[in-house]
Formats: sequence, C-alpha cells, structure tokens
Amino acid sequence: MTGVPESSPLLVLVGLALVAIPLAAILYPFLRRRDLHGVLADEEPHEELDRRWDAALAGLRSAELERAIGTLGEEDYQVLREQYMTEAALVLRSLEMEAGREADLLASVEEEIRRVREGFLGDDDPNKERAG
Repeated sequence: MTGVPESSPLLVLVGLALVAIPLAAILYPFLRRRDLHGVLADEEPHEELDRRWDAALAGLRSAELERAIGTLGEEDYQVLREQYMTEAALVLRSLEMEAGREADLLASVEEEIRRVREGFLGDDDPNKERAG
C-alpha cells in the first residue's frame, strides 16, 4: 500500500461536476457575446440605427435620472450627456443620408424603367392621353 486512498468513480464524477459548473458559468457570457455579434452583423442598417438611437436615448435618460437622484456629479453628467448627444446626432445624420440614398435609388430606378419602356414601346407611353 502506498498510503494514497483509492478514489471511487462517484467521487471523481462529483469533483468533475464541481469544476465543470463554474467553468460553464464563467465561459457562457463570452460564448453568448459571439452569438450576439453574429446576430447584430446580420441586421439591416436601418435596424442597427434604430438600436443605436434607442441606446443613446436610454443612456440620456439614465444619466438624467442619476443626476437627479444625486449619484452622478455634474461634470460626469456633462461628459455622458455629450457622448450620448453625439451618438444621437450621428444616428440622425446616418438616417438622413440613408433616406437621401433611398430617394436617389428610387429616382434612378424610375428613370431606368422609363428608358426601358421607351426602348421597348417606342414613344408610345400608355400613361399619356392620346389626342384625336
């Protein structure tokens, strides 16, 4: 005998469970964050802008609340307010640019449809009233 007690399979299993459960709890947020990144990458640009807008407004509300109850100093509040206002302004600018691009795209599509109709139908436009 060597003086080392023989371990039972149940004791080994309990030891592995005691190690595996905290390990899974620690690694879960890291694994979940990757999944969320993949989901966010698949979002439409407009959905991402909506999400950023909501986050900026929530941040502003939170900063206002914390300042009102006294947990946030005036200097810290001003820094946070500036950050969230800048983010909101960037989102608004992006939405305006997106709307402008959408209008340009629609105009170019309508122009292309008009060209195709003229090429296919000639000068006869079914939308024009014929005299005579």
